[in-house]
Amino acid sequence: MISNLADKLACYMSEATAIKTGRLGLDNAAKNRKYFSKTVDDLSVIEHLEPKGAAIVVVGGPSLHRKNPVAKILASGFSGDIIVADGSLGHCLRKGLIPHFVITLDPGAFGRSHRMVRLFGDTKMDKGLEDDYFLRQDLDPGHHQDQIRYNRETIELVNRYGPKIKLIISTSVDISVTERCVESGMELYWWNPIYEDYDKSESLSRELFENNHIPCMLTGGNVGTAAWIFAHAILKRKHVALVGMDLSYAPGTPLLNTQYYRDLVALFGDRTPEAFTQVYNPYLNETWYTDPAYLWYRNIFLDLAKDAGCITYNCTEGGILFDELVHFVPLTEFLSKFSQRNNQELVGSRVGERE
Repeated sequence: MISNLADKLACYMSEATAIKTGRLGLDNAAKNRKYFSKTVDDLSVIEHLEPKGAAIVVVGGPSLHRKNPVAKILASGFSGDIIVADGSLGHCLRKGLIPHFVITLDPGAFGRSHRMVRLFGDTKMDKGLEDDYFLRQDLDPGHHQDQIRYNRETIELVNRYGPKIKLIISTSVDISVTERCVESGMELYWWNPIYEDYDKSESLSRELFENNHIPCMLTGGNVGTAAWIFAHAILKRKHVALVGMDLSYAPGTPLLNTQYYRDLVALFGDRTPEAFTQVYNPYLNETWYTDPAYLWYRNIFLDLAKDAGCITYNCTEGGILFDELVHFVPLTEFLSKFSQRNNQELVGSRVGERE
């Protein structure tokens, strides 16, 4: 059931996102220019991709911790591409899963770039501790215990494994994120986010491309959807699984622990609860709830899925992302089809095999 307020807000999310991130993204791109070298077009052996290849996209939603999919992936012997959103990188490395690719996108609007750097381990953690963004959410419980120690561990892990990881980095990210990833030894592959219709007059997307001639890619408004698009549009994977892609909050989650709670309170005050909406998941026989941003991300994803060149399997085992084009199945079912130990002939070669 979608509340009137939530539905109205979701309709305005596209315009609001372009306003919030567009010009900032172009400003960040100008600052990042000195680091431009390779782009996503330079990914090796892309012309030799196996058409039946599989990939798993790991996103940092609550089911990443509730369902522990990383352990299942490691145990299965899956040999396809592992693509992780920046918010799930720390969790994956702690569990022993070294991804082939990490996607980062967010420009760090409203002075919040420190949040994005923290995902890679902030070596200059001199601000942001008063920000309760990580403390109050269910995205990564590790932050709740000791922020300083958790950050130090993330620094060590990213520095250790960074040279083995390809960073699929948007030109829109804050320069502090770029510098941290360069410092860690990651290999950077750049891309431009598409902000709006390229053919519009005064298009920011066209202005950006004409400035740097870096390939453009849709994002769906968030890094998880961008990672999925990268998997099928750039890597040409025909079977793409999603884990941690809840786009919502588990039953019983307090409103305070939701991602955009403080922003919504600033906008709506006492009416904030009306901005959330409940969605029944028939596969789980559970009702999850979501906010306008996540509701918009869901709607955009389902629309993009109509033209995607892949079969999409949502193996999150939670959340609200499902329809006839997004197959809501257990992760073990996907792994049984595409793991090396179970069905090796269906597993494609990995792009950019790590040494």
